[in-house]
Amino acid sequence: MPIPHIPERFLRHIWQQQHFNASQLRTSDGRPVTIISPGTLNTDGGPDFVNAKLRIGTTTFHGDVELHRDVAEWESHNHSADPHYNRVILHVVLTADTLSPPATTVTHRPIPLLVLHPYLDDTLRATWMKSILDERSERLQRIPCHSLNDEVPGEIILRWIEKLAHERMELKVRRFEERLKQLIDERKLVVREPYPRYYGNPDEIPIPQKEYTQRDFATKDVWEQVLYEGVMEALGYSKNRDPFVCLAQSMRLALLRKHSIDDRQTMMSMLFGVAGLLPSSRRLPDKESRIYVRALRRTWKQLRASFKGTILNEADWQFFRLRPSNFPTARLAVMCHLLPQLFGEDGFRTLIGIFKKEPVNTQERIATLHSLFQIEPDEFWNHHVHFKGGHRTAGISIGAGRINDIIVNIAIPVALLYARIFKDHAVRTGARRVLGALPPLQENSMTDTIQIQLLKGKGILDSPLLQQGAMQLFKFFCSPVRCAECDVGRRTALAGRRV
Repeated sequence: MPIPHIPERFLRHIWQQQHFNASQLRTSDGRPVTIISPGTLNTDGGPDFVNAKLRIGTTTFHGDVELHRDVAEWESHNHSADPHYNRVILHVVLTADTLSPPATTVTHRPIPLLVLHPYLDDTLRATWMKSILDERSERLQRIPCHSLNDEVPGEIILRWIEKLAHERMELKVRRFEERLKQLIDERKLVVREPYPRYYGNPDEIPIPQKEYTQRDFATKDVWEQVLYEGVMEALGYSKNRDPFVCLAQSMRLALLRKHSIDDRQTMMSMLFGVAGLLPSSRRLPDKESRIYVRALRRTWKQLRASFKGTILNEADWQFFRLRPSNFPTARLAVMCHLLPQLFGEDGFRTLIGIFKKEPVNTQERIATLHSLFQIEPDEFWNHHVHFKGGHRTAGISIGAGRINDIIVNIAIPVALLYARIFKDHAVRTGARRVLGALPPLQENSMTDTIQIQLLKGKGILDSPLLQQGAMQLFKFFCSPVRCAECDVGRRTALAGRRV
């Protein structure tokens, strides 16, 4: 049967919405399939659905699901050599010869095959058209007050957005505070005193509250670790945020500091080694990469035995749909170049001092902050973004937009937390002035939605502060439809009653 050229996104929609007879499914070798959970749609590299739960035959499996038009696409997409597909438990295709050999993983494990066409609810083309209509409907979703907010004044909307911006910044501050307390608890030996005798209801015994003093927070190392984790998270962007945080918490700054933080080769070997991103030099296409990686691997081999933390795998990282300059290898190389200037001698004090120093105008303060994040790559990273490329590129860099993003989401919240704990009014004032003077960050779907569907030309999200408020509004009020708790929502409800 000829197969219409159906884009993969529609195949994913068919699987997600289960537009097929799910009660009769069988693999190509005759085993019954029960979908306990279809999994979560994966918009990054790797299998189409992750963390699925399926019963195949008499065994329940937890893993991933990959969808294709036909079985040949598994090999043509080179999945059999990609460790990201090692957790696939079911290969779903629209149509296939029942005698087709099963797909295999890197470890040569055969994957059960499900041919979906015989189980579709309707004809293939009708199912496809239904998927198109469903997708269009999802794409046209609007915020709840879209058709009602025309008469709400722009100044009312912007005032509400600004209030929410401060709430969002407070959430960032508290997140860093919780992490700071975790690190403090790890450092100190807690003396556990016996609870006082209590003769009432055991369920009503109050939970003891930990008290922290300024002295607890006075250790520079914990502040630097929090900042280090934050910068690593920011360099991971959305696709590699989690592995970057895991790497920062596994290869702690204190471990790096046991060696010279200015020794770039050692820093590279330790971070790339723990990241699982040091390839075998034999697999590299160009001589320069082979020589560079051999040197890093030699250093990592000497240090590996003494490392007791978690080591990541290449499959933990996403390269799919990323610009080469945003590859995790490029971002990690950037961090290795940033280490001496951000975390060298008195690096944290320098950062706090930039916010505190008076008299200085805010633009000079911003320029000085930017200078902390400007790097000069070594010869290799000046024309590479990863180890496996056989051609030269523009090399690694960190642009002004990403630096502003780090300042807004990491440096300013950390500085505000420092100011709060040590009651430093100058640091607080400096941080807030910088936040108010920075140019807008890159737009995203949330800020675009608020700008188009709510502000409608009555105002502009022309600062990072207002952008933060727009994201807070969309995420915590528009998306969960909490209109009755929203200043704009309450006004549109009143306007609707008047009409």
